[in-house]
Amino acid sequence: MNMKEQQYVCVLAECGSITRAAKELYISQPALSIYINNLEKSLNVKLFERVGKRFILTYAGERYVEKARAMLRLEEEFQEELKDITGNYTGRIRIGVQTRRATWLLPPVVAAYEQEFPNVDVILYEGIQGVLDQKIKNFQIDLLLCNASDVRPDMKSHLMFKEQLLVAVPQRHPVNEKARYVPGDPYRYLDLTHLNGECLILAKPEQSIRQDADRFLAEKGVKPRKIREISNIETAMQLVAEGLGIGFNREGYARHMKYAKSVNYYGIDSREVKTDFVLAYRKDMPVMGYMQRMIDMLLERGREYQG
Repeated sequence: MNMKEQQYVCVLAECGSITRAAKELYISQPALSIYINNLEKSLNVKLFERVGKRFILTYAGERYVEKARAMLRLEEEFQEELKDITGNYTGRIRIGVQTRRATWLLPPVVAAYEQEFPNVDVILYEGIQGVLDQKIKNFQIDLLLCNASDVRPDMKSHLMFKEQLLVAVPQRHPVNEKARYVPGDPYRYLDLTHLNGECLILAKPEQSIRQDADRFLAEKGVKPRKIREISNIETAMQLVAEGLGIGFNREGYARHMKYAKSVNYYGIDSREVKTDFVLAYRKDMPVMGYMQRMIDMLLERGREYQG
């Protein structure tokens, strides 16, 4: 099937400019401009408003793009089904994951997968959760590894593992004396009210770990003396290790970080505060044989982590 028309319009809508769209489509700017103009003439309707160098969708353009994206998805599904039928496993799998998790979660899986499916291109997208959410919404990611709270109603998910949000405290900080043991648990527990008046080292507001920390702090009515915002969690933990404040870390991150100086980790209060980490994908995405194999391998990696 030839979906050039639909592809051109959708890419131009996403890019918002002829220059960027032509570059992404590997054609010249004049050729793309002529193509769009001729298409609008044949449809007898404007798909784009030209505002300076920007191309902004009209209402008709919005409706066109909605239908065109559906057609492109159907074309992609058909091609994947053909590969499954013929056993010709060539294609791509696009996986989105938060940057910190990618370093320890994905490399062994990708290496093993490419031994079985050398003709399938595995593309990794790393970033903060908000960016990854937008990518899967725009059909730019096939599989998303995320917290269960980030899964939309139109997505299906499988549990990979559970993990705690931990409080990170400098070794010599007085608050260490407030932590208490709970029999059978690997972490001592710390009541967050002991963080009142402390300097907290937190992630940026758009990061999921910050959102979780803010929620638990608000529940306890904690009012810090000062907040330092650091987007890189490893840098934040090094600052904690140097005694510059108290922070938060996910259990999975903490397991794979090395410090020149030690950090003490505690569970939050005496409750079991655990987050489900899942593999998710759109419910309308066809799961071909080679895609299912990747899903199975990622879930197995999650079970290995959980122990």
